[in-house]
Amino acid sequence: MLEFLSDNLLAAIRYVNCNLLYEMRVRANKPVVVNYNGKYTFLGARGITDRIGDALVSSYSEIESIIYRASEFSVYSVTDQLKQGFITGANGERIGLAGVYVYEHGSAFTVKEVTSLNIRIPHEVKGAGGFIFEKCFSEKIASALILSPPGRGKTTILRDLSRLISAKYLINILINDERNEISAAYRDFSLETGAFSDIVRYAHKKDALSAAIRSMRPDLIITDELTSKEEAEAVVSCVRGGVEVIASAHFKDLDGVRNAPEFACIISGGIFDYYIVLDSEGIGRIKYICDGQFTRIFEA
Repeated sequence: MLEFLSDNLLAAIRYVNCNLLYEMRVRANKPVVVNYNGKYTFLGARGITDRIGDALVSSYSEIESIIYRASEFSVYSVTDQLKQGFITGANGERIGLAGVYVYEHGSAFTVKEVTSLNIRIPHEVKGAGGFIFEKCFSEKIASALILSPPGRGKTTILRDLSRLISAKYLINILINDERNEISAAYRDFSLETGAFSDIVRYAHKKDALSAAIRSMRPDLIITDELTSKEEAEAVVSCVRGGVEVIASAHFKDLDGVRNAPEFACIISGGIFDYYIVLDSEGIGRIKYICDGQFTRIFEA
């Protein structure tokens, strides 16, 4: 995990409990900031520090080195990811990029002169989806949408739900892991999700979901962050075709998704059986759960 970091950052995190390290912000000529146990603080040469004066300061060359290491020294191999503003490390670490976007024929071509990195560290938390499983999936498989702002634990919950559902139901599960975050960090993930699970990595949802129904005949699809009308329509097609879907999306609450034009087809079609809203404070905390008619069936 995080082997692509520069040597001084690797030395610093040896003093840190990486189970509590969720995010690293590496900015050129600025102190390194980390999300540690749900709170932002600084990273010094000997681990976590509250003093900005003791924080490590990154350089442009250090950022460039991290990008090359994360792409296994071939930036061309991650061109499609760069167009979307991120690359994924070998163990599922999503590295967001900020810098100068270069356009070609009206579409994003790549990112150059990168000035900031947001490194999100995946975690396996067995039991993270336990309450949701008991509340929504203990009797039968259903479709559900998990909502929260970024970094609140949606992917961790999806990962655990895939494990729990696989352990109980002998059904064909397709995990669409577009950014290689759900499964990459765990070599035994395919075993944990059972003999009836298939994993598709780095495929755009609108392509992967339609192809999956034709070629893999899943009973359940688990996929990460829905972001567009096209992706929402792909989910609608899956559910109307008899395939349940468990997905996530970046919204603060249920009103956000209900008022989003790109999700109108989902809301008007009554596609999801459950809407699970995570708390904006903390990691993985459930704020409330609504059924398909938007009636709250659980509230923390």
